[in-house]
Amino acid sequence: MKQGRVLLLAGAGVAGVFSLLVALAGGVQAHKGAQGVVKERMKLMMRAEKRMRPIARMAAGKRAFDAETVRRNAQDLMQYAERIPSLFPPGSLKPPSEAAAAIWQQFDTFRQQAENMRKASQQLMQAKAQTLPAAVQKLQQTCKSCHVRYRVEKE
Repeated sequence: MKQGRVLLLAGAGVAGVFSLLVALAGGVQAHKGAQGVVKERMKLMMRAEKRMRPIARMAAGKRAFDAETVRRNAQDLMQYAERIPSLFPPGSLKPPSEAAAAIWQQFDTFRQQAENMRKASQQLMQAKAQTLPAAVQKLQQTCKSCHVRYRVEKE
């Protein structure tokens, strides 16, 4: 029964991660015309997506678990999370930015969201094959929570 719960959790977490990855992949078009810090943060988000892809595949059972890849990629994600607040200086809201004005109105909360991502990435770094699905789901939730609150969806 425990294995069934792990697989169910893996399916739920990985489905969310893949949804997030698809949304981020669509961001390539949004990068058109981006300059300066806006372009830098968009590139960082794309690098984060690239680092998550193999980990999500492992959690879904579509790739063999590789502790070194998980550790290395999660460490990169942790470093990205540490950089996020500095990539959102006041005045960096102009198109093609997808940042919502709420970031600067609630910057302490936004900074805490980045810290939550850092902590989830740190936990992911230490994940074993059995705990990977839950760790992936936790990280995915931090990303989703921030994007729902602080990202403006383009039409």
